[in-house]
Amino acid sequence: MKKHYFFLSLLLSLNLYSQSDILTMDLEDLSQVETLDSSTTLTSTERKNIPLSVTIITQKDIQESGARNLDELLEIYVSDVAYMYKVQGNQLGIGGIISDRNNKILLTLNGRNLNIKASDGGAVTERWFSMLGDIKKVTVISGPGSTIYGPGAIAGIINIETYDANSFEGFESNIKSGYVEEFSMLDLKYGTKLDNGVGVFVYAGMDNYQGQGSDEASNKVAFDFTPTVSYLPQVLVANEPVPFSTVNINGSYHDEIRKKFHIQLNYENFIFWSRYTKSGMAIPTSQNLYTNTNPQYLQDTGSSNEQWSNSLSYKQMIDYNFDVVYNLSYVQSKVALTNSTYPTNTGNKKWTEDNFDLRILSTYIPNQRTKCALGAEYTYNRFGDSSSNIITALPIGTKWHSSMYSIFGELQTKPTENSTVFLDLRIDKHTYSTMMFSPRVAFSYSMDESSSLKFNYSHSVRVPDDADAYYNYTYNDTLSDVEDIDHFELLYTYYKNNTKLDLKSSYNQQSVVAYNDAVVPGVTEYIGDVDFYTLEAIFQYSQNNYSFYFSHNYTKQLNFTLNDPATTRQNVSASEYGYGNDLANWNNHITKLRFNYSYNQNLKFINSLQIFWGIPGAVDMADYNMDTLSSSGAAYYRLPIYTDGTRAFGESAYFNTSVEYKLSKSTKLSLHGYNLLGYLDEDLNKRNYFKQTSHYIDVAPSFALFLNYKID
Repeated sequence: MKKHYFFLSLLLSLNLYSQSDILTMDLEDLSQVETLDSSTTLTSTERKNIPLSVTIITQKDIQESGARNLDELLEIYVSDVAYMYKVQGNQLGIGGIISDRNNKILLTLNGRNLNIKASDGGAVTERWFSMLGDIKKVTVISGPGSTIYGPGAIAGIINIETYDANSFEGFESNIKSGYVEEFSMLDLKYGTKLDNGVGVFVYAGMDNYQGQGSDEASNKVAFDFTPTVSYLPQVLVANEPVPFSTVNINGSYHDEIRKKFHIQLNYENFIFWSRYTKSGMAIPTSQNLYTNTNPQYLQDTGSSNEQWSNSLSYKQMIDYNFDVVYNLSYVQSKVALTNSTYPTNTGNKKWTEDNFDLRILSTYIPNQRTKCALGAEYTYNRFGDSSSNIITALPIGTKWHSSMYSIFGELQTKPTENSTVFLDLRIDKHTYSTMMFSPRVAFSYSMDESSSLKFNYSHSVRVPDDADAYYNYTYNDTLSDVEDIDHFELLYTYYKNNTKLDLKSSYNQQSVVAYNDAVVPGVTEYIGDVDFYTLEAIFQYSQNNYSFYFSHNYTKQLNFTLNDPATTRQNVSASEYGYGNDLANWNNHITKLRFNYSYNQNLKFINSLQIFWGIPGAVDMADYNMDTLSSSGAAYYRLPIYTDGTRAFGESAYFNTSVEYKLSKSTKLSLHGYNLLGYLDEDLNKRNYFKQTSHYIDVAPSFALFLNYKID
């Protein structure tokens, strides 16, 4: 596949960015895309003037893709999204930023932050469900955004918008069944408007997700290992399936039924919604435990989360050009992680956290060219219970609380008819952090009817995981390091007739705060500074009966400097040690294609291909690890290594194809095939583990059958 690099290199001068495929939207999709948007701004903005990289995925996109969870959906539709395995759950990355925790991405639902805040969580709670029928659309912001969304939005934001009675009336049901990757799913939704003006929307779904057994999906490591302990059945052979069974790949945690329930009420200027989710994923433990732990203790590994979310908002119209929105919310989250079932294992964790949030945002429009917004927010967090085990540095049963105070504002103005300027500032103060500032300057200019140019600079921040922050404050008498990033982005869009071309370039200066496993007890801390840039190209074309999408993303590290030169183990890059100059857990090149063809009004073919061209930074980290660490120590297996070539760090390609047929006006049947290139070469379906990238899984090709029934 490397012969295609010449072709792809021609695109590196095209800096492209991805928005929704408006070219192929039908009336149903267009009715759900508002002309004004507030996903990237505090004041409502014309969609053409959105100053950031945004991808919008509609319910129609979800159904056509056959995506079995949110991670799979985002990897298909968002040009710079990728994910890797880790026992705490899939680690999601956007635009070159990925971590051993999902805490550099904010996951919001109807604007409400649902991130797990204590530790080992972040954006996880909505990502592993196969039932996605309650989602009206998903908006993904590729790039930092703490100015609008608050601390934590270092890599990007995923905002899920659910249906309500204004956007869905009637009844709809989805039934799905998977083969090879086995699962069954049922969901139901109903929306209506009552005579008294109250809108009611109700959704319920559940799945039984067995996943793929280790016979179909092989766990492999890139090194030979001769066991020195009797409980390992035989040697581990490089790039061959491990000689013992593991948990099923992508199955639910401990074979639990996963559940989702959502109710939303709308009345005049009031909106209330309540949501319950119980989710989890079984993921085989990682390579270092394969070399020193009895396989019987490597079962039942993975991550689970249970969450109850509630939100009440009211919009007060003070004048025709002045309004205030009040929002009160409460979220309770329960988390459990199992790294192994070894009796003395201290890596298994569980805890409860409660979050209360009050937010007020006022908007004032003094004239046609100016919009102003000013807001304030207070967040109170309560962590732990009598049996909680959150991080090894804290005693079991530790409880504590924290608060965060925030003020924020925006000025949107139009100096000329074709230009728009955004000035933003947010200030946050967390109990265990220093003051945090998030400014942004953005500019949008319409060059003519077919093209526009946008630029934005933002400084975004992330408060550390609350457990680490509390530990540092209580035991070290210090305020924790705040992670920050300076992001510069230039966007160009050309749109005419059936063609759309998007160009993007960005430059990032990131002060990385991450887990340092060389420190005892292990907590997150300031690791160092990394500079990198991205170039991206997206081309879309459509005709009456077909559409085509192509994107290529190139990410390149420029420099990495360690805060402490004595740090010997970290997950960012090996360049500081003199090995290469690439990010250790990111594919430098990512290519994505989609091709849809409608044979007639009833029959449609949908195809997608994602190509990840290899992780040279992982090879560098493996070379460093093998040259500097003793092969007899446990630390040797905590980072990538290899003994039989670098194929573990090479390219992966995931090809999906679907056939959709409308049986009647109300019934639709579709057949989906996933990862089908595995029939040609199983290593093309390879997906690596984060940090320990020499551990990977060859996911088997699989199929699913979907039945959709809808009554308006």
